[in-house]
Amino acid sequence: MDKAQRFRIAGLVAAATVGDGIFALPYVFAQAGWLLCLCYMAALAGLVVLAHTVYLETLEKVGEKERLLGLAKIYFGDGGFWAGFFAIVAGLLLTLLAYLLLGAQFIHLALPAVPALYAFIAFWVFISVPLFLDNRRAADLEFIGIIATTAIVLLIFITAIPHVVFAGVPAISLKNIFLPFGVILFALAGWTSIEPVYEARKKGMTAVASRPWSSLALGTGIAAALFVMFASGILGSGVSITPDTASGLALWPFWKKELLAIMGLIAVATVYIPISREIRNSLEKDLRWNAFASRGTILLLPPLLIVLGLNSFLTVVGLVGGLFLSMQYLLIVSVGRRALTLGPAKKFFLDLAAVIFIIAAVYEVYQFVVH
Repeated sequence: MDKAQRFRIAGLVAAATVGDGIFALPYVFAQAGWLLCLCYMAALAGLVVLAHTVYLETLEKVGEKERLLGLAKIYFGDGGFWAGFFAIVAGLLLTLLAYLLLGAQFIHLALPAVPALYAFIAFWVFISVPLFLDNRRAADLEFIGIIATTAIVLLIFITAIPHVVFAGVPAISLKNIFLPFGVILFALAGWTSIEPVYEARKKGMTAVASRPWSSLALGTGIAAALFVMFASGILGSGVSITPDTASGLALWPFWKKELLAIMGLIAVATVYIPISREIRNSLEKDLRWNAFASRGTILLLPPLLIVLGLNSFLTVVGLVGGLFLSMQYLLIVSVGRRALTLGPAKKFFLDLAAVIFIIAAVYEVYQFVVH
């Protein structure tokens, strides 16, 4: 197997996985315990790699232009399509909400004199303008976002040396035993990378032909390593650990704080724009909404939800990961179960994954309603 091709595939997966969910991880590590979070990271990475492998095998078997929603309709009818559509679009809309909250914190970090409300409005206006422009360079924007996020991780990790440890953080906190699931799944989820991987496979990249899971696992592993580096770096920096990380960095040296704020804004903005365009395409192509209705929804719904009280970054990230991403991965597993001829071992692990995603989704709904 060509190592260069394998790393190229791993790079696609890592690029789709590393995102701004990383900023919720230090708080979760501090609250739930470093050992518990590492166990979650390993277990969920395994489930994610299994689901990604099954999705890739499904796409290769079907050999059509159908993607997840199309496959859901083929195997589960209109009900499967609408369940998948809701899970994907609603999850993406809430992701925009999380990024709005995070972007406002980065502006406030860079300019502490600016009130939080004004910082939020400024970021919302700034990030909404590209929604009305005809720009198809979404992939380039995502690539810039990955570079910015990786630079943030390296800045945090390197400047925290030699204090990159989990000292002072419990190994396991039983009262928060379920807290990491949604946040870590939000960080690790990267199933959208599998469609580009499939396209690359069709063009003759043989790295996926044998043992595809190895390349997919490598990409997920690279992302997980960056997440642990970031969490340990923040926890070793002697800063106040807050749910969004950014709001706890006010006492950092000026140069470090400003640099992080700038890179953070770039990371958030360059991911926010492609996500908003993906939602717009789904609403206009799948639901036949006109441009005014689709763009108005994307523009107004996230801030409206914040006004209505959904204004906690950690709550939103947990809800997206625990509920909507669980639903998406459950759909991937279910489609693969129908489409593929599987051995007993693979059936068992897919069914186990399905049960875990169902339990997580139910628990997240319960927690959200109760709290």
